Amino acid sequence: MADRASGGDRFPEDLHEYVETFSLIFERFGFPRMAGRMFSFMLLREEDLITQAELAEALDASTGSISTMIRLLEQLGFVERVSLPGRRRDRFRLTSDPMVEMSVRRIEGAREISKLIGAARRTDSLGPVADARLERAMSFYDFFVDEMVRSLAAWKKEVGD
Repeated sequence: MADRASGGDRFPEDLHEYVETFSLIFERFGFPRMAGRMFSFMLLREEDLITQAELAEALDASTGSISTMIRLLEQLGFVERVSLPGRRRDRFRLTSDPMVEMSVRRIEGAREISKLIGAARRTDSLGPVADARLERAMSFYDFFVDEMVRSLAAWKKEVGD
């Protein structure tokens, strides 16, 4: 990873390891490693805005890879595009609460899965073994949603949101 970040500012050398380790964890969650590198780099740096070219230089990555991962991070609600008057290049920054957004999306996904499982359980062609398997899965997702919603509300209250 290059030592340069946006505008010639130096990215602290001791944070490089965190970027790489975070990217491996991000990958275990099913995301591309480069998306994890970009997300963690943006999370750890002091400057708010960065261009695709600056990300490519800082992470020693191709502009094509950066472009693809920026689109993914935008779709996930982790990164937003910022257009500045008089500037040709868009800048990017993390959304105000990307970790909350990540949790909200997990909750929404779990709700969708639970609803789908409930619909499948109402069909006539489901056997007893599959029904028991789905009942357990639905129980898990319903519990997960309740606990995550409760935890998110408690955290927001704790931080004054």
